[in-house]
Amino acid sequence: MDFRKEKSQLLLIASLSLPWLISLTLDYPHLPIIQTFLSGMAVISASFLISWAAETAEMDVPRSFSLAIVALLAVLPEYAVDGYFAWKAGSVGGDYVHYATANMTGANRLLIGIGWSLIAFLAFKAMKTKEVKLDEGIRLEILFLLLATLYAFTIPLKGSISPFDAIVFVSLYAAYVFLATKAEREEVEMGGVPAYLCSLKTGQRRLSVVLLFLFAGSVILLSVEAFSEGLLETARIFGVDEFLAVQWIAPLASESPELIVAVYFVKRMRVTASMNALISSKVNQWTLLIGTIAVIYSISAFKLQSLPLDARQSEEVLLTAAQSIFAVAILLDLKISWKEAFALLTLFVVQLMFPGVEVRYAISGVYIILALPIFVKNRHEVAKSFRAVKSLIF
Repeated sequence: MDFRKEKSQLLLIASLSLPWLISLTLDYPHLPIIQTFLSGMAVISASFLISWAAETAEMDVPRSFSLAIVALLAVLPEYAVDGYFAWKAGSVGGDYVHYATANMTGANRLLIGIGWSLIAFLAFKAMKTKEVKLDEGIRLEILFLLLATLYAFTIPLKGSISPFDAIVFVSLYAAYVFLATKAEREEVEMGGVPAYLCSLKTGQRRLSVVLLFLFAGSVILLSVEAFSEGLLETARIFGVDEFLAVQWIAPLASESPELIVAVYFVKRMRVTASMNALISSKVNQWTLLIGTIAVIYSISAFKLQSLPLDARQSEEVLLTAAQSIFAVAILLDLKISWKEAFALLTLFVVQLMFPGVEVRYAISGVYIILALPIFVKNRHEVAKSFRAVKSLIF
C-alpha cells in the first residue's frame, strides 16, 4: 500500500493548526470569535495528532505501559482546557471557579449523552440489529465507573471538591490502570493514519511519534488560553451564558476527534472496540479529570484547599453523577438496546435545551429512578463484575 490517502489526512489535519500558529507568531489581533475559531481548530488538530500518535505508540512500548500512558495522552486536550480554568480559578478566582466545573461536567455528560448513544445507533444501523453486545473485558471499566459514581454523589452534598476527593479519584484511576495492565485485551489492528505510521521503519516510526507528540503538545500549550478566553469573550458579545459555553462548546472541540475515531471503528464493524474506547474515556474523565482539577486549583492558589461549588455547580455535578449511574446500570448486562440508547440521548437533549434548576433536579431524579430497577434486576451482574476484577487482583 502507498498510503496516499492516509498521508493526505495527516498533512491536512496538521495544517489546521497553522492559521493560529502564524497569527500567534505575527502577533496579529483577531476578533474574539475569530480567535476562538482559529485556536479551536488548532486544538482539534492537536487532538487528532495525539490520538494517532498514541495509537501508533502501542507498537513500540510495553503493553502495560501503553495502557496507562496512551490512555492519558489521548485525552490531553480535554485536560489542558479544564486545567487552564482550574489554574485561573486558583490564581484569579471569580467566575473561573465555576468554569472548571462546567467544563468537567459538560465533557462527562457529552461523552455519554452524545458519544455512547451516537455509536450505539450507528452500530444498530451497521449491524442491522436493535442491540449491541459488549465483551466481558469491559467489566473492569463498569466496576470502576460504578465506584467513582457512587463517591461522586458525595461532592454536591459537601459543596466542594476537596484534596481528599482528589486522592480518592486519582487512586481509583491508578487502581484501574494497574488492573487494566493485567487484563487480557484484544490486539488492535491498526487502520487509517496509525496504519501508515506503523508501516514506517522502526526508527522513522518512533521519530514520527515523538515529533507528533511534541508538535501537538506545543500546539495545545499555545492555543488553550486563547481558545478558553476567546470562548468566554465571544459568549459575552452574543449574550450567551458563559457557563453553558464553557460546558458544551469547549468539550466539543477537545473531544470531537475521539468521537470521530469511534465512528470510524463502527464503520469498520469494530463496534465493541468503539464502545470500549468511549467507556474507558468516561472512566478516565470521571476519575483522573476530577482529581486533577482539584490538585491544579490548590497548586495555583499556593495552598491546600477545596475547589468550592455554588448551588448551580453542585446541581451540575449531581446531574452528571445521576447520568453516570444510569449509564452504569445500562452496561451491567453487557448490552445496549435501542431503547436505552434513545433514553440516554433524549434525557441529554432535554437537560441541554432546558438548563433550569427544576429541570436539573427532575432529570437527575429520572436517571436515578430508571437506574434503580435495572440494578435490582441485574444485581447478579454487579457480583460478576466484582468477581472479574477480583480475579485480576489474586
